[in-house]
Amino acid sequence: MKHKNIYNQETISFPSPAGKLAGVIHHPRHDSRGCIITCHGLLSSKDSDKFIELGERFAEECFTVLRFDFSGCGESEGALADTTVTGRREDLLAALSFMQSRLSCKAQPIGLLGSSMGGFVSLLVASCREGIQAVAAWATPFSFEELREGITLGSEGLIKEGFFEDARFYAAASFVPRVRNLLLIHGDCDATVPLHHAERLYAEAQEPRRLEIIAGADHSITVPEHREKAVSLSLGWFKKWVIRG
Repeated sequence: MKHKNIYNQETISFPSPAGKLAGVIHHPRHDSRGCIITCHGLLSSKDSDKFIELGERFAEECFTVLRFDFSGCGESEGALADTTVTGRREDLLAALSFMQSRLSCKAQPIGLLGSSMGGFVSLLVASCREGIQAVAAWATPFSFEELREGITLGSEGLIKEGFFEDARFYAAASFVPRVRNLLLIHGDCDATVPLHHAERLYAEAQEPRRLEIIAGADHSITVPEHREKAVSLSLGWFKKWVIRG
């Protein structure tokens, strides 16, 4: 779906421990109501159709949106083979610090929206960083160990064993209960991250929490009608919890 260009895009970069990260900020035409930072999945980038659409839609609703490439992805520095949960956590913390340092975003409430591994990292950071008002996590794993075969095949062998060794330090059951205002969106035809991962995340979450299962949706929420539902649900969630604070 195409939307009216009523916002300005700003190409930016900022430092992280792994190197310089590339990003795009979508600025709304009118006063911003809050800041949403989006987090792509393991093998994706900020420039996927999904995240461009999110930037457009949320800017239309007067949110400032940052989409950025994690280390080793897209236009950012680093190597995909060095990817770990720890590294992506540090990247997201760097993105958060960058947005909070900008005069236009300093006093704004912040929400995180992540897909797949981006959802997992969003939950991890939201659990330990003050100021995150809400999280929307799409197609997000509860753990990575049982996804090992799919991750290895999907990355054509680029992901090292160190990825799984590092991931074992992050048990969702230990940090998800600390996340505020969590929306989980998952397709019941997700062959990459089965639905029971979302159900386990939901079981650990505190209220207010919400699990939305999209019938027929795949891991990437590819079908336009399914994606429109996911975008609209997320937008409504952030309007309720980010703006309210």
